[in-house]
Amino acid sequence: MKTLLGLDPGKDKFGWAFVTEEGKLLASGIIPSALTEARLDALLAGDLAGLSDTTRENAANQDTLGFPALVLLGNGTAREGLAWALASRKRAFSVVDEAYTTLEARRLYWRLHPPGFLARLIPEGMRVPPRPIDDLAAWALVRRFLSGRSGNGSET
Repeated sequence: MKTLLGLDPGKDKFGWAFVTEEGKLLASGIIPSALTEARLDALLAGDLAGLSDTTRENAANQDTLGFPALVLLGNGTAREGLAWALASRKRAFSVVDEAYTTLEARRLYWRLHPPGFLARLIPEGMRVPPRPIDDLAAWALVRRFLSGRSGNGSET
């Protein structure tokens, strides 16, 4: 199984997501920017055991996913640090437009974690997830790439 790795860069942290070629989320998490160098090698190796303290979702329920076939990096203003870290490891990557991925990440969060009865009364656009969703923004980046490339990427 080929996996893609999405990276959503931010000033203080970045989200990561391993996704299948069909757009299905396998695992995701959030790493503080200060730990980029310490955790990037485990991330690029798909070593989930080495990332367990940063993992937010693990649908694959595995300790390793292996080397990602493709790395996708969001084009936000904080991408330079991650781009440099990837380049220093001689790891090729593609840049993807990340406009509105936070809104998509909110929708993805509520699909993965449906709200309780009372929370359903609040319109989805007004609900705020109870945790940072940078990892789901990384998933949204991969889905965007896949939908632009082949019409896939719509699976949740």
